[in-house]
Amino acid sequence: MDSPELSFHPEAAKRFDERTRDILTTVQGLRAVPNPSIQTPDVHPVFNIRSEDIISGSKFVFEFNPLGDPTGVVWVSGTMHVGWVGPAFEPIKTLVESVAATKPFPEFVSFEFLLEQICEWLCDTLERRRSDTLTTFVAKRSNEAIREHDIWIPLFQTYSSKEFLIGDVAFRTFTREIMDEWWNRRPAHIREDPLGSAALNKRRSELQASLAACVRVRAEEHRAAEIARAKAENATALLRFLSPANFNSRLTSLCTPTASGLVPQVTTVFMDNGRIDRISRGVADRRATDWLLDDSIRLRPGILENLNRLASDLSTEFCRALYDALIIYSRQTLTVDVSDKLVFSLSALESMLLRDGNEPIQKNLGERMAFLIGQSPQARKDIVKNIEVVYRIRSAFVHHGQTARHVETVDQFLINAWTTFSRLMDLSVTYKAKAALIGALEDLKMS
Repeated sequence: MDSPELSFHPEAAKRFDERTRDILTTVQGLRAVPNPSIQTPDVHPVFNIRSEDIISGSKFVFEFNPLGDPTGVVWVSGTMHVGWVGPAFEPIKTLVESVAATKPFPEFVSFEFLLEQICEWLCDTLERRRSDTLTTFVAKRSNEAIREHDIWIPLFQTYSSKEFLIGDVAFRTFTREIMDEWWNRRPAHIREDPLGSAALNKRRSELQASLAACVRVRAEEHRAAEIARAKAENATALLRFLSPANFNSRLTSLCTPTASGLVPQVTTVFMDNGRIDRISRGVADRRATDWLLDDSIRLRPGILENLNRLASDLSTEFCRALYDALIIYSRQTLTVDVSDKLVFSLSALESMLLRDGNEPIQKNLGERMAFLIGQSPQARKDIVKNIEVVYRIRSAFVHHGQTARHVETVDQFLINAWTTFSRLMDLSVTYKAKAALIGALEDLKMS
């Protein structure tokens, strides 16, 4: 779908352009450009980057605070570093935030892109290389930067022999053919260099055969990546509903777009009289990290189709609430701590099966789960009893800091929670609102 032509309302453009006049008068001369002959730290290079290896680069150097927020911008003008830093930069940051919040810009361009463009306009205007207004320049650059992107987000050690959809996210594999074509397009001097070849092989090893969340989005590149990552995160969260980690409190799923950082790694350095003797690296947890989806899909028929249907149609209040609850619930598969698994699972269940915070939580949640998934009077009693014990376990952790144990009880609860959400997905075509389902369950209890 084509994006609309981005532009500013005349009154908004007038206000933004007026603000730039004050900013231009506050530019700072910060320091002289240093003499390159001055001695610098003797760091060891990993690889020599040649000028022809550099695709592009910004002339601006941005400063950031510990939270990652920009606090300054500097560039070289003649023999001086100039720009805005500290309090002098705040009006620029506020201006960028205002532009970034002006519709329809948030949908198509990122804060980072706008920051770069606004700083470029300020720099060029100060150095008398342009005379147009800021809003004219930003609108033009934004429209030029918007295009269709096909973005693949690899999932950590997750594999599947089949392609499938969850909503508007397609899951596909980085095949050998895809990686061969990528390899052959690398510059020959890098492929033939031992260090360059090793780096390329490491990247290929990380991608080849891995499943990817694939998103098509029309936007500026940085904004497109933000949108793709957000969609991939949510679709992958739903995909984890198939993970074995849903049923066993000792299992953890690493199926995320960023899971490589979740694998605990330990570096041990052995010293000998103040000298490094040897360095040992390894993982702290040796449980299996890879996941072949084929088995999970085969063992749980219909689940993938239900996930796709839910993600594709959020037109009812029931479906929107269930979608949000499943995103919360999926976080329990990522955590190692059993107490955290309980917190995420119970929070998700409560969000779907309680009217509000004014009704008794434990009693109503247990009974409603029981009538949703219990196949006999005894099964329903067991579900209610399990919920009672699980709430005591969670309370011991939340209020007293006690680590959850009771593995068999917790595992049974996890099975009940998963079965409940599976049943709720089945019912998403029947009920339009949570209140209707809760009312039906209350009527069933009294029948």
